Amino acid sequence: MAQPVVTSKTYKEKAVVDGVTIWLNSDNSIEISKTDFPSVKEGLRYLAEKAGLKVDPKWNTQQLGKKIIAHVNGK
Repeated sequence: MAQPVVTSKTYKEKAVVDGVTIWLNSDNSIEISKTDFPSVKEGLRYLAEKAGLKVDPKWNTQQLGKKIIAHVNGK
């Protein structure tokens, strides 16, 4: 099992899906705590499915991360 990443950035929001933390950082970048996905975007797609969020293939990593966080946090 991969070691979780602890973000060094200041985050604005976060959410946890299936044991994986998603952070929206103060610079609007997205980080996830699980590092064994092929990419952050692929990880986010997986987490969106787990959270029951339908993904628009046009969304970029930032949009997808923000939408998952909002969905999980009930916003």
